[in-house]
Amino acid sequence: MGVPSFFRWLQRKYPSVVNNAVEERKTEINGTEIPIDCTKPNPNNQEFDNLYLDMNGIIHPCTHPENRPAPKSEEEMFVKRDFYVALAGIL
Repeated sequence: MGVPSFFRWLQRKYPSVVNNAVEERKTEINGTEIPIDCTKPNPNNQEFDNLYLDMNGIIHPCTHPENRPAPKSEEEMFVKRDFYVALAGIL
């Protein structure tokens, strides 16, 4: 189970932990799509080596669903998890 209000506490205690991300967009010139040049520095002026995702919000509903019975086996739970992850666009 997650820690209630942890993100809010973290954001208040360390305000610089949350930043708006600047994202470069593809451009189109005369109907030709120009891809993003990934060799340029990050437009956010911050480089990251790791991305951590809190999967608790995805996994917990698979093991403890609210409006239906709990899965009968781990295999059924993993099928549901894969479905939720695919819906989130992560898989």
